[in-house]
Order: sequence, then structure tokens, then C-alpha cells
Amino acid sequence: MTIRVFIAIEIDSEIKNKLSEYLNKLKRTGADVKWVSPENIHLTMKFIGHIEKEALIDLNKVINDAVSSIEPFSINIGDIGSFPSLNKPRVVFVCVQERGNNLLNIYERLDKGVESLGIKKESKKYVGHITLGRVKSQRNISRLKNALNSGAECYFGCEKVTSISLIQSRLTPTGPLYTRLNNFILN
Repeated sequence: MTIRVFIAIEIDSEIKNKLSEYLNKLKRTGADVKWVSPENIHLTMKFIGHIEKEALIDLNKVINDAVSSIEPFSINIGDIGSFPSLNKPRVVFVCVQERGNNLLNIYERLDKGVESLGIKKESKKYVGHITLGRVKSQRNISRLKNALNSGAECYFGCEKVTSISLIQSRLTPTGPLYTRLNNFILN
């Protein structure tokens, strides 16, 4: 039996509340976007996808090895962006910045570790971001672009990263349901 999982940094409720307020502002544009539910806001470190339940033991070891030598660190959450650009938004996100390279180091260790489990390495460079929504059509896209550009420089808070989580994602007609399977404490 397979389950759908990803590895993420969970965001504290104070920052989630600020992001939720911002999401409400973006929703008022009437743009056709599948917005992330505030309770599901997180920073994805590595999307795994479907994996056999039996492989979870090995995946847990990979995650633990990836973070065991990393000290707790802080990330700043702010500034709005979109892929591929603010003028052609397909994915709306909030930027994540840090002083060091801890996010990249964890990501590279995870990417290398899961490859040994038969999971394909990413071809794109890791860009730390928190997805807020995915554009579904061009309806009211100019209003969305204006809102994104007017809020491009904003700040939601500083998150102290002390752990990362393995999360199960069950897709439902009303949106994904997330369940934390395991939590891995940084050194």
C-alpha cells in the first residue's frame, strides 16, 4: 500500500494568522486561484509523492540523517512572489530568507538521500518559498497582479526552525488533508 508524503517545515500559528489575513486580501481580487487553506501553510523541503508504507522506515532514516548535524536556525518570511514572475503568475508564494545555507543544505541532503530509495532527484534548483495559491485561469488576473505588486514587499515574521516533519497528504474533493507522521529535531 502506498501513501502520499512530503517533508516540510511547519509554520507557527502567529505567522499563519498573518498569512491568512494577507490571503483574504488576495481572495478579494476575485482571481481564479486555488488558495492554500491557512491550516495547511508550510514550507516544503522535499515532495516525495507516493511511497510504499514499508519504505517509511528508510525515509525516516534519510530525514534524520539530513538534519542531525544542523543547528536550529531562523528564517524570515516576507515579500510576495510568483512563478514564473509577478507579471505572469501561475504559483503565488511568500519568500523565505535566511542568513546561512541551512535550507539548501537540508534540501541537498534530502535529495541525495531519497535518491538511494529510488526517488528521482530534483532537476530544478531549490528556492525556499511558501505556496499560497495556484492560478487556475486568467479570470481577474490583472486585479491579482496589481495586488501582488502592491504587496511585493511585506513581512510576516521570523520562524525559528528547530525541526522538520514528514507529512502525509490525502487528497479530497475539498482539498488536501495533512497528517504529521514524524517530527525530526535539529541537532
